[in-house]
Amino acid sequence: MTNGATPSRLLDAAEELLARHGTAGTSVRDVLRLAGVGNAAAVGYYFGGKDSLVAAVERRVVDAVLADRERSLDALGAAPDVEAFVDGWVRPIVALRCAGRGRYAARVFTRIFEAPSERWDTNGAAAIRAQALRYCQALVPLLPHLDRAELTWRWQCVTATTDFYAIGALDYGEPAPGPERVDEHVRRLVVPGNALLRAPASG
Repeated sequence: MTNGATPSRLLDAAEELLARHGTAGTSVRDVLRLAGVGNAAAVGYYFGGKDSLVAAVERRVVDAVLADRERSLDALGAAPDVEAFVDGWVRPIVALRCAGRGRYAARVFTRIFEAPSERWDTNGAAAIRAQALRYCQALVPLLPHLDRAELTWRWQCVTATTDFYAIGALDYGEPAPGPERVDEHVRRLVVPGNALLRAPASG
């Protein structure tokens, strides 16, 4: 292996290509080329093959988001409010999007639920779903006007909006945001998310 054929370089290249083209449109050859790795055996050497490389990319992104959201949930303490929950949920995605290559990571993150459900334990989708349910459970005392089903549905709407933001679908011609705009973009998601959760029950 050459000095440049490191797992992190291969992961970075795969992350970018998967975000642009998906799994079917990303080849090992493309990953090697983008990573600047000349040894065709590098992916097999470090990851065992393309499928394992894809899983490693997914888990690297997902595990970072899971950890950030868990820290936010733990930090809310005894007197949380609805806005703080929404902030804790959306901020890691906004941070990814506003990072130098965060948009690629955010795109990869939104793809994990497209995988067959039998892959959810491996790619992190099951952990994200379980974490969403923990957030909803913690919100129950703050939103007594909503039954569990409607609260869960509204939280899924907050998540869907965040996913659309992550892939740039809400940009409407604006340039991609930089790291200095994280707080501004978090507020763009928190304000409508808070309003949605606090709105009267639909039933």
